[in-house]
Amino acid sequence: MTVDFKCRHIFRWDLDKTYLRTEFDTLGDLIRTALQTPEEKVNVPGVVTLLKELSRSGPDGRAYVTFISGSPTQMRQKLERKFEIDGIEPDVFVLKPTLKNILKGRFRAVRGQVGYKLDNLLRLREEGPRAPETMFGDDVEQDAFIYSLYADLGGGRIERDHLFDILDAAGVYSRTRASILERFSRMEVDDNVGRIFIHLDRHTAPGKFWVYGPRVVPVSNYFQAALVLFSDGVLDVKPVLRVASTMVNSGGYAVTALANSFQDLIRRRHLDRSAIDAFAQGIEPFRDAGADAELRLPQSFFEGLPARVRALAPRHTAPVRSWQGPPDYLAVLEANRKLRDKPESETGLFF
Repeated sequence: MTVDFKCRHIFRWDLDKTYLRTEFDTLGDLIRTALQTPEEKVNVPGVVTLLKELSRSGPDGRAYVTFISGSPTQMRQKLERKFEIDGIEPDVFVLKPTLKNILKGRFRAVRGQVGYKLDNLLRLREEGPRAPETMFGDDVEQDAFIYSLYADLGGGRIERDHLFDILDAAGVYSRTRASILERFSRMEVDDNVGRIFIHLDRHTAPGKFWVYGPRVVPVSNYFQAALVLFSDGVLDVKPVLRVASTMVNSGGYAVTALANSFQDLIRRRHLDRSAIDAFAQGIEPFRDAGADAELRLPQSFFEGLPARVRALAPRHTAPVRSWQGPPDYLAVLEANRKLRDKPESETGLFF
């Protein structure tokens, strides 16, 4: 794959429940999802605006956007039409060969995601440009586990024999496992994966992701993701305001809900109190309602949001967390297997 442009950042996305509000918990859900027209498919609030802002070209180049989805290849035409409606142009869009897996009797691969997603992530890394990476997934499948493992492979923190044991414990088929190990043997170590955002579609307790370290940021909405990216210097303040505007005007969010989301990041130590001052200072030029008509944010946003966040945020907070990984991936697999096997348990990170 030849890239004939300067790539400043790579953004890797899941699709269902990360970009689209998709239901597939029951057979009826699957049928309804399959029959939906592209126009009927619903986005997660704020996601299109955030992705467009992240993808904007600038003097330092443009972003490279990939989607790896568990949706079957038969959905490609509808999903590509949905991207067209949204004005999104991914550089790569990978769908799962579900029917092929069924015909070959690879039934674990139909439901499993570790082998499929990790193999494709490593393939795209080989074939695509090299740049800092940010990843977006959800709490329905195994995205936090897969993305973290991918990041630690790229950071040189996992040995080959340990990777074999992880893939074996995850039930990855031998052919896919061999492909992953071969790609891993050619992998250049550069530790280029930054944040991993997990959209809490199922409202999973954020603490369940604590094991993966501060690189993984569970978010209830994409205003939270935009705030963290602003704090990291990936986004300027105006794109964050555009995301907020979309969520207020189209997503049904009140200013108080956005303030609570900001405070939640501070409480969970993904941001510290200095982020409030940086954001308040950044939005100051936009306080005049006529300064930027496209934002369409109420004056209460500019006047009240920073003050509310300050009032809600703890006065004395521990510093943002520092990374001490990698996590014990085998222990994570075992813990989630035990959780899944409890009759009274809810569906967790692993089905």
